[in-house]
Amino acid sequence: MAMNFTLLKKRITPLYQIALCLVIGWVGMAVCQFINHEPAAEYFAAMVAIIFFVLINTVGSLAYPSFLRYTMPSFYLYLLLIAILFFSAKQISGISIWDLSIYRMMITSVSIFYFMAGALVRIMRVIYEAADSGF
Repeated sequence: MAMNFTLLKKRITPLYQIALCLVIGWVGMAVCQFINHEPAAEYFAAMVAIIFFVLINTVGSLAYPSFLRYTMPSFYLYLLLIAILFFSAKQISGISIWDLSIYRMMITSVSIFYFMAGALVRIMRVIYEAADSGF
């Protein structure tokens, strides 16, 4: 049984994923700005978008056989996504991430999960390809 992810390869590239997550994050920040429920809720919206990127990117990386062509650029785009969303949240809320220890801990744990999951997915892909080739 061959893994067939042609639709996934053509439709969901890391650039589309980051664009979708930026839109989700910015819409969430706008909603938080209008509701104004609690201070720094914009960081919560940013974290939701970042976690969404981590999930769809990790699942999407199963479809790509090359680590250097998909996973490595995704790591750099992940860092760019964090920078853009946290900078946007800081500009909207006026509160620095350095004043919010809970969000620093959240981004640290999500980042560790993302890098570990990315490595584990690559290992799973190698094991699958070795088993498929009759090793």
